[in-house]
Amino acid sequence: MKENNFSILYVEDEIETQEAIQSILETYFKKVFVANNGEEGLSIYNQESPDIVISDISMPVMDGLVMAEEIKKIKSTQVLALFTAFNDPAYLKKAAQLNIDTYMMKPLNREQFFNSLSFLVLTLEMENEGVANE
Repeated sequence: MKENNFSILYVEDEIETQEAIQSILETYFKKVFVANNGEEGLSIYNQESPDIVISDISMPVMDGLVMAEEIKKIKSTQVLALFTAFNDPAYLKKAAQLNIDTYMMKPLNREQFFNSLSFLVLTLEMENEGVANE
């Protein structure tokens, strides 16, 4: 994956995971915003309007699905990915209803993570080109 000019919001309550992923994201993205839960993530989203949002699902205060739903109310086309350790059909169904762009499983598989990031950037680039061509 190559460096790009996009900003990204990463929402994760596990500090060790958060720090590891944040350092990877900072290598590729112009700006990286980090939040510890969905409520904090939503607040940062409203202030910074990041291009991409990646969030854990299972978090205290506000989970990733609730946050994703709130973000999609603000911007229905927001490029958004969810991380989870749970392969729960209810989560998958809710994510599908919210038009989540991709769904990443924990524990993190490096190849899947970079493929998903590349997909999110490509989705955003295609969206931006579509806007520019209209």
